[in-house]
Amino acid sequence: MDITFGTEGWRGIIGENFTTANVQLIGQAVIKYLHNTHKGLLPPVVIGYDTRLNSRKSAEDLACMISSGGVPVLLSCKPVITPVLSFAALQHHAGIGLMVTASHNPPQYNGIKFKTASGGPVDGNMISKIRGCLLESSKTTVKGTFPAAIRELDFDEPYFAAVHKRFREKPTNLCPSFEDMTVVFDAMHGAGAGYLDRLLEGTGAKVVRVREKSKPGFGGTTPEPVDDNLQVLKAAVKQHKADLGLAVDGDGDRLGVVDEKGQFVDPHRVFMFLLTHLYRNRKEEGSIVKTFSVSPLVGKAAAGFGLKVRETPIGFKHIVPWFRRERVLLGGEESGGFGFARHLPDRDSVLAGLLLVEYVQQSNNTLSELHTESEGLYGKSVYRRSDLPLSGPGYSNRVLTAAAAPPCLGRHKVLQAADLDGLKLSLEIGWILFRFSGTEPLLRVYAEGETALIVDELMKEGLEWVASSSYIA
Repeated sequence: MDITFGTEGWRGIIGENFTTANVQLIGQAVIKYLHNTHKGLLPPVVIGYDTRLNSRKSAEDLACMISSGGVPVLLSCKPVITPVLSFAALQHHAGIGLMVTASHNPPQYNGIKFKTASGGPVDGNMISKIRGCLLESSKTTVKGTFPAAIRELDFDEPYFAAVHKRFREKPTNLCPSFEDMTVVFDAMHGAGAGYLDRLLEGTGAKVVRVREKSKPGFGGTTPEPVDDNLQVLKAAVKQHKADLGLAVDGDGDRLGVVDEKGQFVDPHRVFMFLLTHLYRNRKEEGSIVKTFSVSPLVGKAAAGFGLKVRETPIGFKHIVPWFRRERVLLGGEESGGFGFARHLPDRDSVLAGLLLVEYVQQSNNTLSELHTESEGLYGKSVYRRSDLPLSGPGYSNRVLTAAAAPPCLGRHKVLQAADLDGLKLSLEIGWILFRFSGTEPLLRVYAEGETALIVDELMKEGLEWVASSSYIA
C-alpha cells in the first residue's frame, strides 16, 4: 500500500500508486468508517468522477467495493465537476462523498477527494479516522453480510437549480440580462464544459468556447487556470473582442480570469472584485475568510467596507469551519477557489464566474478599468507564484518555521515572519511565502510587490535563500 493523504484526500500517479488495488483499499476503508460511525441504517455514499484517464473505471471500482459492504451507493451517470458532487453529498445526506479527480494536477495524476454530508471538504479529524480504517483494511477485507444497491443518477440538474436560485437572489436594480456581453469560456479540456458556459448563455450572454472537448492529457497543459496556462484563452479573448475570459481547472472548482485586453487578472484582485460586488451591489454582508497566501490588499478592501477578516491556513477545509461559526460573505484562496456560504460550503467556480460577469455588466466599465479603479483604492500589486520540484523522501514532513527566517532577504530587512502555513516574510517592498504543496512534490514560492521589478527581486532573493537553506534536495 502506497497511499498518503494530502489536503482533501489522496492523489497519486496513475499506474504507480494510483492503482485499482489502492482504489479498492480506499473503498474498504470507507465501508469500515461508515460502519464505525453510523448505527443502524447506513447513509449512502455519493460518487462522482472527472474526465481523467480511468476516472470512470475507478469510480465504478469504488462503487462495487463499497456496495459489497452493505453501503448504498449513488454513482454519477456522467463526468461532473467537483461542486456538483459536493452539492449531491449535501442533497442526499451522504455518509461521505467521493470525487475521483486530481483537480488541477498534471495529467499523470489521479486521486479521490472526500466530501462531508454538508457538501464541504473533510477536516483533519475525519481524515484521521479514514486513515485508521485504511490501515485496518489493508490487513483484512471488509465486507457486509449482503451487497447494497448501486444507483446511477444525474447530479447536474439539482445543482443547476441551486446555482440559479442563489444567483437570482439580488436587488432588482441589477442588470437582469447579459445580452450585450461576450465571454470566452475555457474548460482546459477538463470536466468543466457545459456548466458555467451553459448558465452564461442562459442569461443571454454570447459565449465563445475554447478547449471544451475533454481530453485525459489536457492537450499537454496542466489543467490549472494560472497565467502561464491560459495562452489559448488570452488569444481567443482578443480575437473575439470579448468582454472577458473565464477558465476553470480540471475538476471545475477553481476560476481563472482574463480581461478584455487578454491580460491575466490574478485571483487576489478577483477576490476583491467579488467581495466588492457582493457588498456594494448585492447589499450582502458578513465576514471575509481568506487563506494565508492571499494578498493583504483583500483584507484592506474588506476593512474599507467595515467587514471582519479571518485568516486561515491554506486549503478550503480551513475556511469552511468559519461558515458554521458566523455569517460569512465570501471565502477564498490564492489558487482561485471561491466559496459562498449561503450556497455551498465548498469552492464553486460556476457561481463565482456568474457573479464576476454580473459585476462587469452592472459597472458599465471594462474589467481592466475596474482593475485600475481597484488599484487607486487599495494599491497596485503584482503577484507571482513559482513551483519548485522536490526530490527525496519525506518532503511533505518538512516544516518551515518563523525561527528559520533570515534577518534579511537580499538587501531588505525582514520586518515580520509568520508561519501559519509555511513561512511568510514581510518586507518593506512586499512579501514572500515558502510552502510545501499538500498534493505534489513541490515547494511553492509566492510573492507580491507593487511592481514586476520588485517581484523579480523578491523571487530572486527568495530562491537563493531557499537553495542555501537546503530545502530542495
